[in-house]
Amino acid sequence: MSEPVLELVEFRTSGGAAALHRAVQDMDPWLRAQPGFRWRRLAQFEDGALLDLIEWADAASATAAADQIMTAPQVAGFMALIDGSSVVMRHARILVSR
Repeated sequence: MSEPVLELVEFRTSGGAAALHRAVQDMDPWLRAQPGFRWRRLAQFEDGALLDLIEWADAASATAAADQIMTAPQVAGFMALIDGSSVVMRHARILVSR
């Protein structure tokens, strides 16, 4: 049986809050349509860095979405706002979920 995976992406953005909000809204339908997608939370640290948390049904789903995200037109606006040099992406097995 496959284990659920939590994707953690920390990054900085070059755009303001309004641009980020629009880009997230544009991206949401694409993300929700990805096989294995469960939920997403986007949070901001006090220093301005962002943390994108996405739960996937399994590692294969997370990997498949990551492979497609760079070329998906619906995600282009979001990706354009990201400072690529700031990105730290990790996947973790979910051990407890309540």
